[in-house]
Amino acid sequence: MRCVSRHGMRRGCEKGRNLKSGQWLEGYVLLLLSREPAHGYDLTKSLGEFDVEFNGIGQMGTLYRILRQMEAKKIVVSEWDTTGVGAPRRVYKITAEGKNYLHLYVRDLKDTRARINKFIEMYSKIEHKE
Repeated sequence: MRCVSRHGMRRGCEKGRNLKSGQWLEGYVLLLLSREPAHGYDLTKSLGEFDVEFNGIGQMGTLYRILRQMEAKKIVVSEWDTTGVGAPRRVYKITAEGKNYLHLYVRDLKDTRARINKFIEMYSKIEHKE
């Protein structure tokens, strides 16, 4: 599991690696919101699909800070949901700009994957010579 930390450290995380950049979390959130609008708690649960877990209020604060930054970039919008029982919750939705941002994000990931594959392929050839 990857654990999100405000300072990029693995404090309190037992497994895996942390997310060193809000960009990873941003990409995950945009992908999830492209499926359906969601509030923060739902997003934290769905992020488990990517082996990202949230432990504690501080890490939830990281998610909400990133969501506010994404709103400032106009790649997501939010509104209060006052329906149902309980306190109102802020629901986030991806915008048309957000869908374009996600498209470019995926293109960059594919380019990075191609470079990584080339690196590993070259390494494998060298490794087999030894």
